[in-house]
Amino acid sequence: MQDNSNISAISENGKTLKDFIPLVFAFFGCLVVWALYQNIRLYFSGALDGFLNKSFFLLVMHHIGFSAVLALCSAFMFNFLERKKFGLGLKTTRIIFLVFLILEGFLIEYYVQNYEILGFGIFSTLQTNSSGFSLFPMLLTLPLVAALFFHLSRRFVSVYRLVSRMYPFTIILFSIFLATLNSDKKPINENKAQHLIVSWAKNAFDFNTYEGTKDYPLLVSYTQKDDLVPYFNLKREKPHIVFLIVEGLGSDFIGQNPRYPGFIPFLDSLQNKALVWENFISNTGESAASLPSIIGSLPFGDTGFTNEDGFIHRHTLFGILKDNGYNTSFNYGGNSALNRFDRFLDEERVDRILDKNNFGDAYQLQDEDAAGISLGYPDKDLFKRGVSVQESFNGPRMDVFFTLSSKAPYLVPNREYYEDRVGDVMKKSSMGNRERKLVRNHKEIFASLIYTDEAIKTFITEYKQNPEYTNTIFIITGTHNLTDLPQKDELSRYKVPLMVYSPLINSPKRIESLASHVDIMPSLVSLLDNEYGLRVPQQVGWLGEGLLSPETFDVLKQVPLLRSKNNIQDFITGPYYLTDNSMYEMDENLNLSELDNDEVEEQVRDNFIYFKSVNKYVTSANKIIPGEAAIFASIKADFSKQDMVWIQSVFNGNDFDRAYETARNLAHGQEWARALLLCRYILNEIPRHADTEILIGRIYAWQKEYARSIAVLEEAIRKYPTYADGYAALLDTFFWSEQHNRAMDLSKRVKQNGITSKEIENKILRAKKRLKSEKETKDLGLDQNIMAETTFTEN
Repeated sequence: MQDNSNISAISENGKTLKDFIPLVFAFFGCLVVWALYQNIRLYFSGALDGFLNKSFFLLVMHHIGFSAVLALCSAFMFNFLERKKFGLGLKTTRIIFLVFLILEGFLIEYYVQNYEILGFGIFSTLQTNSSGFSLFPMLLTLPLVAALFFHLSRRFVSVYRLVSRMYPFTIILFSIFLATLNSDKKPINENKAQHLIVSWAKNAFDFNTYEGTKDYPLLVSYTQKDDLVPYFNLKREKPHIVFLIVEGLGSDFIGQNPRYPGFIPFLDSLQNKALVWENFISNTGESAASLPSIIGSLPFGDTGFTNEDGFIHRHTLFGILKDNGYNTSFNYGGNSALNRFDRFLDEERVDRILDKNNFGDAYQLQDEDAAGISLGYPDKDLFKRGVSVQESFNGPRMDVFFTLSSKAPYLVPNREYYEDRVGDVMKKSSMGNRERKLVRNHKEIFASLIYTDEAIKTFITEYKQNPEYTNTIFIITGTHNLTDLPQKDELSRYKVPLMVYSPLINSPKRIESLASHVDIMPSLVSLLDNEYGLRVPQQVGWLGEGLLSPETFDVLKQVPLLRSKNNIQDFITGPYYLTDNSMYEMDENLNLSELDNDEVEEQVRDNFIYFKSVNKYVTSANKIIPGEAAIFASIKADFSKQDMVWIQSVFNGNDFDRAYETARNLAHGQEWARALLLCRYILNEIPRHADTEILIGRIYAWQKEYARSIAVLEEAIRKYPTYADGYAALLDTFFWSEQHNRAMDLSKRVKQNGITSKEIENKILRAKKRLKSEKETKDLGLDQNIMAETTFTEN
């Protein structure tokens, strides 16, 4: 028997290398099976032309490297545990290998369904995309892989004779791993578990902290630019601004050379009547994070600006335009509490927020997904409801519409009809065979795009009948390119259209300047400031500088990109694009070619590291702009340490519906001060928790503070015009305070908003009876007075 005296040898008192080596080979064999599984799934989805291709063999090579490093680490542990107890090392190693096989299968399943490799932000990404991800196919395959692992671990015992000649074995393992480090890694050919571990490690050991001398590193003096002015004939009155932020609308579907042409015909036609940016990108690969980029030119923080804890002083379009006489609104068919949109919008003092809670019975939710959850109301209903609830306002308006129908699971109304339309488009299309296969395998995606395009067409066509149309600027862009389809390259997920459409435009034009979402706000503010002399802060903290530059690339322009929550891996400086460990140069159409220039790469990486440190610093320390320069102060309440001790004693978690139940029980027990304290805490965290606002109104009414109760409940009804509980509470307050005439006035609003509730009908009937009784009593008293006066006169 060969004497392996170093770490390669396993203790004679336990299991030996002869027992360990077959596990390693069995593990690698199962990884090859997972590789086949991945490529076969991608082939049948239309993403690959064949499954035994170069990417498959590169993936096998990377599996060899991962198997080697895992075996290297396990060998030390195996040896140590076997010395402690016979068989313990073998059992532990077997469990570790099985866990990594399950992890690899899970990560591959996510990749083949979403065409996206999971990194550090895995949990937030899964939470965001849970409705479009199913483990079922992987779970069917997993028992076969596990059985194969145990079978191969017995069959590969014979390989020990070969391996035993490799002295020492640990050096062989280490050499194999090093050989794969510098090989070409792309999501399709990378070991997914290794990618996840490396991503976590990079984040854990990212010690780049901001060490600059500026307290506010983003703060600069506001400079008025006239770049957009020549393109417009503005009127004397300030124009209305309408944003259409379209879920998943990317350059794959619109532009000069879309991969999938013909599925958004109306938006295609608008390009001939608009200012169109040919080289435009979203600053994020995640939908929710696009809103603060577009509206505020804001940094990301770790998880997207709206998800950052605490109030952060900033300037946004909502705030600046509101400060200059604009009425503002945000319209969304989903739940605005997700990603804390509601808090962000409340902090911006947005006049009207339409979300999933404010549609009413006249509108139908989209179908539920496999988990029994509906995203919200479809896009046609969004536009219809958004227009119907617009309040009369004499001044200019800024309205933001954020769509959701072209988002997984793509369950648009009348889906069969729109899927038939997909077939009609394909008959006329010049798409290649690969694209046709992808369309056939993902009909629901393209059906949703046709539906959303039709919804936008109806909205703009009807808007044209409005006198305001002639003085309106429409700004249309996508959140990001759809990632449920294979991407052309690493930059593709960010490529989106930008169209500025308006009767106020001089003439249509295609603009080649590279620009991004964060550039919209600076250019729009400057356009309006040039014409109308806006009140604009003297100093601003915006990421963007403007939409126009003389050439396609401004060599000084930097464009940060948030791939997903906790995942900032991409960055642009001038014509150079950095992603993960790869460096590219972009041509005038944003096509990528690998760059081998150490000096340029070092400069871009330095810029990227500096941005990440600034991004983290300004959001965590509230250092975008000074508080005194902000238009709006924080609306968050301060709680004493004593208050927080009590609050945490009755509620300590994230289930704010449960906290509301606690507050309601306290109120019913007449512990009103405690109930109000907990209510204020709930609204501090979830500012549009309707039930909590209504409970506060009821508590004031129970305390006979009727004026305060009415003020709170009137505001609740304004914010949630279709929520019956607010009307019920206000009708009770009117009844208890004997303001029955106001109850009758409120009944008109009940009817206008389509409220159908037996409880409310009874409360209105109660007010009518009380009014009738009071009138009869008054009339009886009046008759008695007349009779008394008549008797007195006769006498």
